[in-house]
Amino acid sequence: MRILTATCALLLALPSAGLAQSDEATPGRDLAELIFGSIEDNPNGAADMGEFVNFGQDIFVSMDSDKSGSIDPGEFTDWDFGFNFIAEDEGQDRAYQTAQKILFAIWDHDGDGEIARQEYHKSMVWDFRRADTDDDAFLTREEFLSGYVVNLAYRAAITGL
Repeated sequence: MRILTATCALLLALPSAGLAQSDEATPGRDLAELIFGSIEDNPNGAADMGEFVNFGQDIFVSMDSDKSGSIDPGEFTDWDFGFNFIAEDEGQDRAYQTAQKILFAIWDHDGDGEIARQEYHKSMVWDFRRADTDDDAFLTREEFLSGYVVNLAYRAAITGL
């Protein structure tokens, strides 16, 4: 448990690592950019919290395959945007699986082994605020790519950082 706690703390301290991630086109970055494009409806290229949270709720519904109102570890790891295929191609399966476990642990606020809808919603709000580095209530493409915890964890796992 102590290792998981330390790993979670390390992941939460990653904004500088996220900023250090390359702007170079990579499969992970390209996928993250596609994901961002499916979130924002704003012509100025930024997503507000409502768009971000609504997108997250759609993801929650698609992850909750048994329609129980919560996501268990199996549902969480079975669902993916496509980062798993990139990790496999890069030979980073284990690192990617570790990143998934860390994200699950972060979002499972009460530690009961499931992410309830309310926990997921809180996580989306928190993740938005953390990524919105200029506090303007909008996530730009760059803030999403360099500050959203999913991008940080999965892209770091894929590149072996």
